[in-house]
Amino acid sequence: MPTYVCVVKAGLLNNLQKHRIAAAITRLHSETTGAPTWLVQVVIDENEQRQRYLSGQPADHQIWIRGDIRAGRTSEQRQRLMLGIVQAVSEISGVEESAIWVYLCSLAPDDMMEYGHVLPQAGKEQAWFEALSSELQQYLTSIRMQNEKIAK
Repeated sequence: MPTYVCVVKAGLLNNLQKHRIAAAITRLHSETTGAPTWLVQVVIDENEQRQRYLSGQPADHQIWIRGDIRAGRTSEQRQRLMLGIVQAVSEISGVEESAIWVYLCSLAPDDMMEYGHVLPQAGKEQAWFEALSSELQQYLTSIRMQNEKIAK
């Protein structure tokens, strides 16, 4: 459901930092919104051909994060989530908080489809999960269990 794309300069992050950033964003999204961790997708995008500019000048020292999340989150939730992401990514990457930009984009749940199903309204994840095939439920449960092991 939520998809976070972190655009960074190629080579800025090592594999451990990428993994830790993905885990932190996943945890923060789940803690802030109540959505299960197995719904959170994080993409680290370090395309060497991409050139970023700010005011017409190269700006490759920044990390830009776009999160497409389901609509219905409060302003307080969105602000707490963005602040948490900035703090965690700064701590993990060593990049100053002022150079980490986060944009949250709210989409109506029925504007998204995953696992072959239109997504549920916020708070209706369990009923949605229970309507999935047993095979898909097992797969998603295994992802959750892997995340819990990593978090420990």
